Amino acid sequence: MAAYLARRVAYAVLTFFGITIVTFTLIHSVPGDPVTFYIGKSGTHGVPPQIVAAIKHEYHLDEPVPKQYLWWLRGIFTLDFGPSVIDHRPAMDRILEVLPNTIALNVIAFALSALLGIPIGLWSASRSGHLFERGSSVIFFLLYSLPSFWVAILLMQFFAVRHQWLPLFGMTSDDYLLMSTAHRIADRIQHMVLPSLALTYAQLAFYARFTKSALTEVIHQDFITTARAKGVSVHAVMWKHALRNALLPLVTLLGLTIPYLLSGSVIIETMFQWDGVGKLYFQSLASRDYPTVLALTVVTAVVTLFASVVSDVLYALADPRVRVEGKR
Repeated sequence: MAAYLARRVAYAVLTFFGITIVTFTLIHSVPGDPVTFYIGKSGTHGVPPQIVAAIKHEYHLDEPVPKQYLWWLRGIFTLDFGPSVIDHRPAMDRILEVLPNTIALNVIAFALSALLGIPIGLWSASRSGHLFERGSSVIFFLLYSLPSFWVAILLMQFFAVRHQWLPLFGMTSDDYLLMSTAHRIADRIQHMVLPSLALTYAQLAFYARFTKSALTEVIHQDFITTARAKGVSVHAVMWKHALRNALLPLVTLLGLTIPYLLSGSVIIETMFQWDGVGKLYFQSLASRDYPTVLALTVVTAVVTLFASVVSDVLYALADPRVRVEGKR
């Protein structure tokens, strides 16, 4: 197990450095630079060359790209990604300020997807060949195929614009500070409903389809037939025997959900004006805020790779064959 874990961590470290190199190179291949963009946005003209040169020197933009990467890489280990081009605050401070909002939104979406999708897939697999099973497969496929921005627009139109049951966007109401504690909690929950649903629907459908496929493959194996022949109830067969063996691929799938939710947060948080990492990512890209974009890339890569390693470890714990192969 130790050898397997060490190998997975080594792969994650190599992948991390590969991600940083590719991202850093692509960001700096975009025409223009953050200083030029910042000056143009502020509407100033005729800025002295000495000031432009000083700004570029502050951000190491006057040095070759490989040397800029080494400067930036050194700052990673101290969590010093440099000041933001927009407000000159440390890029990491801006991320830590909005990170809890994204975590809250994604935890809810992850929990709803898993807690609803897996039982639905289990129920669908237990009715293999029935009309419900065939209809649910079509519904799951349609849900997973729908673009998140389109679903977000439909949710906003139906729940916020037409019926006004839920807030249209934002994290809190205008009079949030005047509310009591109970009303503040209720107000925050109301604002979380629509973006959470927009992040949840596709993953829920994916979990349901994946669980159904994994269980359908398991329930046709001989040990399931033997259990049924012994008089074990369908409920016990599905929950105690089939689901336990189908959990192996599900463990890997749960780890892959984190990158999907983080990438989906960029669109959803921007549309719903949810002050999180996704919205900050979009704004930083639009303003060519290199330090913040690269810091966000590092944070996202670390979270994704950590989730992948945890998923591999859980898989190894669930399947002894993986641990045996890791010793070879």
